[in-house]
Amino acid sequence: LSLSLSLSLHKTSTSKPVAMQRRMLFGLMVLVLFNNARGEASRNVSFPTTTLSSAATATTRLLFGSCNTARMPQWAWDPMMKMAPDAWLWLGDSVYGDLNDTAYSLSANWKAATPGHLRRLYNIQKNNPGYVRFMRGTGAKIFGVWDDHDFGDDNADSTYPHKVDSQRAFLDFLDEPKDSPRRKQNGVYSTHLLDNGRIRLILLDVRYNRTPYSEGQDGDFLGEDQWKWFESVLISSQAEVNIIAGGIQFLPPRTTALGIPIAESWTRFPSARERLLNLVLSSGVRAPIFLSGDVHFAEISEAVCSCQEPLENESNYALANESGGGRTDDSKSTPESTLLEFTSSGLTHSWKEGLNNPAKLILASMCD
Repeated sequence: LSLSLSLSLHKTSTSKPVAMQRRMLFGLMVLVLFNNARGEASRNVSFPTTTLSSAATATTRLLFGSCNTARMPQWAWDPMMKMAPDAWLWLGDSVYGDLNDTAYSLSANWKAATPGHLRRLYNIQKNNPGYVRFMRGTGAKIFGVWDDHDFGDDNADSTYPHKVDSQRAFLDFLDEPKDSPRRKQNGVYSTHLLDNGRIRLILLDVRYNRTPYSEGQDGDFLGEDQWKWFESVLISSQAEVNIIAGGIQFLPPRTTALGIPIAESWTRFPSARERLLNLVLSSGVRAPIFLSGDVHFAEISEAVCSCQEPLENESNYALANESGGGRTDDSKSTPESTLLEFTSSGLTHSWKEGLNNPAKLILASMCD
């Protein structure tokens, strides 16, 4: 297996309403797993990694996206259909349950979703002509995990009062079987196998059991049941590629220079993030790759993980300097491991330009 990432860019200078949604980095990333680096995917922007097997004959193409407003124009489905994907992954905010207007806007009518409103939006989305054509025309397997807006409220956590009903509505939207284990657990986390088991997809729920941010930085995203499940999945995985996906970013520190959070990410809970990275790297899984959404712009992140003394500005997780020329500290560290994350932009709305990370490299401190 080899890995490539395909990016599609759509820009326009017109001011027509639909065109405004295209004045962005296209809300889509495509992971293509294939057996020949000179194959079809090589026409796109590729980031090859280690060759894991030479016996493969099939191409597995996974498309993923996030931040989709059910009642706004959705022009992306037809271009995506032409890519002939094997699977589609919702990475959160498949609908905006807390948006009570037709179009996304910071000045819109925002309030926590009721289960009935969520179901109405899911029904609108499932009957969207472009989405219907995409599902019927590709036959792609549909996978998904939620983030805050399809969970029910902006930055929502375990205190959201309708989370049980919201889980039922989300799983119905995905056509989850009635006897699925996801319907009997607290949260929508799950794992799936693609390409006869050679690719494992692990979906993490960062909403149902998340600690409120008001309780400080020692909180948790997953809850102990999900942590135990995640560890068992990693330890038992025989897959050649292990894709770990969630609604918010895992690696980038979304903070100001003073460490003040400007967006949600795993760096809001440093201990939980360190636990996650340690678990992934110590499990021995092959080719772990992170996928995320949420921030409304596409991004590729690389983290070099090692054990080193905390910096004065610990919130930045030892960010490399602007030139990319090494660490900003002189601490002694253990051997390094590198992790990659691919973040999708928004499907129906996005930042015109991304809020770029000031550093070229993320150094994540991971100490026992």
